[in-house]
Amino acid sequence: PPRAVAGSIIVPAAGLKIVPARRRAVVPAPRPSRAYRRTFGVLLDQPEFIDRYDGLILRHAARWRLDPRLVKAIIAAESEFSTAARSPRGARGLMQIMPATAEELGVPGDSLHEPDANIRAGTAYLAVLYRAAWKEYRLKGVPYRKAPNWVVQRIIAAYNAGPRALRKDVWRAETRSYVRKVLLFYRSDVPRFRSRQTGSISKALALPAGPHASCH
Repeated sequence: PPRAVAGSIIVPAAGLKIVPARRRAVVPAPRPSRAYRRTFGVLLDQPEFIDRYDGLILRHAARWRLDPRLVKAIIAAESEFSTAARSPRGARGLMQIMPATAEELGVPGDSLHEPDANIRAGTAYLAVLYRAAWKEYRLKGVPYRKAPNWVVQRIIAAYNAGPRALRKDVWRAETRSYVRKVLLFYRSDVPRFRSRQTGSISKALALPAGPHASCH
């Protein structure tokens, strides 16, 4: 019979293939409230505003093999596409990056109001979290877009609360609320790539065209 090994299961019939053991998801599958549906409607009435960074999102997501829809959903949840957004703790711009974090990733902290620099830093940080999750849960060889739902939720939680959130099984209410918010945006039409130009870029880069199973 299979035996547990450090949070994974060895399946002899598969040639000692390492299969990650299922862990607790951060939140149940969320359903949008009236307030969220209203927010979706307001944003979708401004496609020229919410789609203006699509080229940057696709380019930087492709660099790290990230799902561009997830990146766009994080931008929607963090700043609702405002480059001027700033948190009380000092996180800045579209993806709400702390200047110190940006500096560690090779992006000047004083450039985070610029869309390109901000998305570059945000996607690089997201890639750091993906790599940490892949190491933690022994997912080597699994494409990011094939990540189990609970892994993606933990990565989103870590984007909000720090890398330690990857290993937790209990999260603060603020973090659970954040994960729910990102997932709701992800499952809406807000992070779609609508223009022909960005659609062509997405196809050329062989990026997923719609939501992958991990966020359902």
